[in-house]
Amino acid sequence: MEKYIHQVSLVPRELEKCERNPRFNAGGLDCRAVGNIDGWNVRISVRDYGPGADNATVQILVNRYGH
Repeated sequence: MEKYIHQVSLVPRELEKCERNPRFNAGGLDCRAVGNIDGWNVRISVRDYGPGADNATVQILVNRYGH
C-alpha cells in the first residue's frame, strides 16, 4: 500500500494497514487508503485471497463529486 500511496502522492485521510488476518478472507489482505489529490477523491484498495494466492487486486478509484 505504501508504494501506491507514494506513487500518486496521496496524503491519506483514512488508512487501513495491510495486515493478514487468518480469521478474515482466508488470511488474505484487504486494505485501503482514502484521500484527496488536487480536488479529486482518491481511494486505493489492495486485496488478495491468502498467502498462497497467485495474484492480488489493486484498485485506484478517482472521482470528483459535484461536477
